[in-house]
Parts: sequence; C-alpha cells; structure tokens
Amino acid sequence: MSDIIADIKARLNIEDVVSHYVQLKQSGKNFKGLCPFHQEKTPSFMVSPDKQIAYCFGCHKGGDAIKFIQEVEGVEFKDAVKILADKAGINMADYQFTGDNTGLKSEKNELYEMHGVALAFYEKELWNTENGAKVLEYLRRRGLTDETIRFFHFGLAPDSFDQTQLQLVKAGYSRKMIALGGLAIAKNTQADNVYDRFRARLMIPIYDSLGKIVGFGGRALKKDDQPKYLNSPDSPIYSKSEVLYGYNFAKDAIKRDDNVVLVEGYFDVIMSHQAGVTNTVATSGTALTIQQIKLIKRFTKNMVFSFDTDKAGIDAAKRGFELAQHESMNVQVITGLAVKDPADFIKEKPDEWRGLIAKSIPFMQFCIEDVIASNDTKSLQGKKKILASLMPFFHMLTSSFEKDYFVRELSQKLDIKEVVIYDEMKNRRTVEIVQNIKNTDSKAKESRKIDSMDLFLGLVFEHPVLLEENFNVIPEKMLEENEKSIYKVFKDNYNLLRAEGRRKDFLACLDGDIQQRIQMISLFVDELYAAYSEDMIKGEAKKLLDKVMKKLLNQQNREISAQIRIAEKEGDLKAAKELLEQLQKLVSS
Repeated sequence: MSDIIADIKARLNIEDVVSHYVQLKQSGKNFKGLCPFHQEKTPSFMVSPDKQIAYCFGCHKGGDAIKFIQEVEGVEFKDAVKILADKAGINMADYQFTGDNTGLKSEKNELYEMHGVALAFYEKELWNTENGAKVLEYLRRRGLTDETIRFFHFGLAPDSFDQTQLQLVKAGYSRKMIALGGLAIAKNTQADNVYDRFRARLMIPIYDSLGKIVGFGGRALKKDDQPKYLNSPDSPIYSKSEVLYGYNFAKDAIKRDDNVVLVEGYFDVIMSHQAGVTNTVATSGTALTIQQIKLIKRFTKNMVFSFDTDKAGIDAAKRGFELAQHESMNVQVITGLAVKDPADFIKEKPDEWRGLIAKSIPFMQFCIEDVIASNDTKSLQGKKKILASLMPFFHMLTSSFEKDYFVRELSQKLDIKEVVIYDEMKNRRTVEIVQNIKNTDSKAKESRKIDSMDLFLGLVFEHPVLLEENFNVIPEKMLEENEKSIYKVFKDNYNLLRAEGRRKDFLACLDGDIQQRIQMISLFVDELYAAYSEDMIKGEAKKLLDKVMKKLLNQQNREISAQIRIAEKEGDLKAAKELLEQLQKLVSS
C-alpha cells in the first residue's frame, strides 16, 4: 500500500487535488480558500504545496491528499486511494494491498455489496418475470427506451413480504444487516418480525458520487399504494441530504458544460439524460440542501433550476435559491414548460428541451416577473406588496452588480426611483438563510483557538533554535502522554530538525497521525506569524511557554488539592502535610 501512496503523491500536487473542490487563491507561498467542510465567509482553509497538506483552522479538518479526499468525499481510506490513483493515471491492479485492507469487510463495504446483490435480484425480476414484462410496458409508455432502462438499472421488487430478504439471507447477509441498510423493516431481527420494505414497486437505484449503490427509490405500481415514491431511509452509507440522484452519471458533463440542470424527480433526470442533456441531477425526496449544493460546486457555480411548475415546485426553487446564494452560485430558471413535470415535456418534445435550457433566465428576473404577474403594478398597495415580496430575495443577492441590475429593472417596471428600493432594503431586516448555517459558522469560530503547546511545537518546527533556547523550561513529567511523546521526539531529534534539508527525515521519526498534526500546525504558524521578525518570534514563543506552564501548574494545583482533601477525609495527616508542602512549593515557584 505504501508504494502506491508514494507514487500517487509523486504525481499529484495537493493544490491540484484540492482545486477540484475549492477555489484557491495564492497567499504567500501557500493557497487559501473557503472551507469545503463548514460554512464561512472569511477563508480559513489553507493549502501548503511545500508540506503537501490542506487544513481548515476553523473546523480543524484536513490532512494530506488522501485524508482530504476521505473527508470531502466521505469515503474510506482505500476508496480515497482509488480516487487519487484514477486522477494520477495509476492502475491499482499493479499494486499489492496488505495490512488493514485485507481481512474482515467493514460494515459500509458489506452494505454496498448487499445493495448490489439486491439490485441484481430486482433487475432479474424486471426482465425475467411476467409481472416484470408489464412494468417494462409501463416504462416504455412513459417514453423510456430499453437502452435507458438498462443504463439506469431499473428493477422490480416483487409483491412479497420476504422474497428480497430471503435472497439476501441466501447470499450470506444477516437480517440485522438487511434492516440496517433499509431494505427490510424490523421490530427486531427475528425472522417473523422482519419484512421487505419495498413490495410491488418499480426500483430505481440511488448512487453516491463514486457510483456505489447506497439506496433505492421505489415507485408504487398499485393504484392505491402510498406513498407514491418510497425512498430508502438514511443508513451508514446513505444520507438523502448529501446525495443527488444522477450525480454519478452527470459529473463529467457538469464539468464539461460548466453548469448543472437541477430537477425534482427520478424520471425528470432519466428523460433528460435520454434526450442528451447529461448534466442533469435531482434532489429526489428532499428540499435542496447545502451539502447537495457543495457537491455541485465541485464542478460548477452555474445552476439551472427546472422544478415543477405548481406552487410547491416554485416554493422549492425559492428555497433552493436562498441556499445557492449563500454559496455564491449563479442560478437560472427554465420557463415555458407547458406541463407540470420536465419528464412529460421531454417525452413530447425531446428536441426542444435543450433549447429551453439555453433560454433560461436569471432567478431574480423570474421572481420579479412571477410577483408582478400576480399583483397590481399601478396601485400604491400593489407596489408595496411587490416590494415586500421581493425584499428577501434582494437581501440574498451576494453580488452588488446583480443587485444594482435588478433594482434598476424593478424601478422601471414599478415606475419608482431606485433609491426607494434601496431604502426599503435598509429598513427591512435581512432574512437569515437557514439557522443551522448560522450555528455551524459560530461553532467554527469558537473552535478556531489552537492549544498553546501545539502552537509552540509549530514554531519549533519552523524555527528549531527555539527548542535549544528552551530545552529545560517545560518539565516533561507534567505533560500529558500524547504531548510528552511528541516533545520527546523533538528533543531527541533536535539536530535532525535543525539540519538544512532534513525536515522529511525528521518527520519520518513521527507516527503518521502525529506527523500530519505537526505539519498542519506549522502551516497555521506559517500564516499566523508570517510578518513577525526573529525577535518577535522569540517573544511569542516565550508567551506561549508561559501559557503552557500556567496551564500545567494550575492542573497540578488542582490534582494536589484533590489529593489533600482525600488524605484529610481518610485521616492521613502525614500525607496531607506532605501534599500541602508540595502545593506551597508549587505556588511559590
């Protein structure tokens, strides 16, 4: 495994890996950008080409290229290696995997494989049974070709309480695992209390960004069955707020076309792909979320909404716009659909679908036209109502240019001065996008502080002479075990640390996790103390050591005081006296 990791790191620079997910700007010898892991307005995510690490000093996530991919893609180590190997043009089959990557399967991998087995069963039911033939006819009537049906791996869940789970049990999966993956419902995992979740339903597999099956969408085939669409519940491999249906098929086209078409349903996506518009994805069963927008933002900042034309669809588009603005996305809206669903339009006029996308209009223009169409633009009350309806959307705009453009357009349509609209903006309270974004931001700010000992070690890594000057300041016995081991490595390998060009040799003395921790702290130190002179750095190191010593002394004070109370309670006056002397000596030191 170590060979392939070395080869990947030799071919891929960390900044090239990260730039697929984050817009980076040069900041001295490093790069800086908005963190992909939490919401922030001021960039705290740093990428160091020298150290080959990326790290956020707001939420403390990051690491080397593999750790970064694990975090941003939400995958395990081996999958992260595979992603990077593909980027580097490395064939994983040429390498031998040993150690932690053999032996027992992880729970997640077992769930992935189980969903693949379930899909094979559902596909067989669709293509090889009498009931399946009827469902295929239904799909063809909806406009799908057999090629499309096979490409998107449609299947059929039989009208049975146990056929699916029996197939999975036969394949070696426990009922507990089947219920955990959401393919069965269980009061407990005894056979008579477990039954198939999906029964008599058209099965549409849902994939994650890497193309692994993580769940299913099941469309009812019986007229009275509710709900019409039943989705897999959240599980260890599936979170509906973090998955976009069709994303695995659409990624390359999104990147190529530099935009994405966002629709609401499975069939909208599938019909759009069949019509050649392969940069189409859907939210499927949930309102658009920040996590889904971040998936899109990896490849483009341009979104085209095509939600259903009923009130619910328009409201969903407006909520999506709020979140998209928070991520500084450009949002267009498709208009001119004569039917409720994009899938129905595409079925009738597939050749016109691409044209509608090309004619999409900015979301603010759509909002202005939608509000004006349902209000009186001549009366005072009508104008006030229009302004009140549109103010939240003006507040959401992050671009001053866009705001000015649409203020001018609205002023012309209402025949009022632009300054009046700006005054209305000032007088109305800004609408918060979502409370959880605010909470995330505040939590990140609270966590920005880094421990004084960590900062000192980061300074030592960058300025080794500081260690020589402070060798005996910190008593090692007072440090916590993890700090003691790191501090000892620094002292024992001081000559290696200060030698020109020997940093990598020094880092090789550290365990992998500690190595990354030191590099990430030193990256923070680089940024924090970039403008400091040598004397200022020494002064800062002294302040940090004073804080470390104060913390250690306070901690020891508390421990001795607690021991004194115990000794007094037990009547051991001799021990209490000795501890009191220790405490007095500590306080006077």
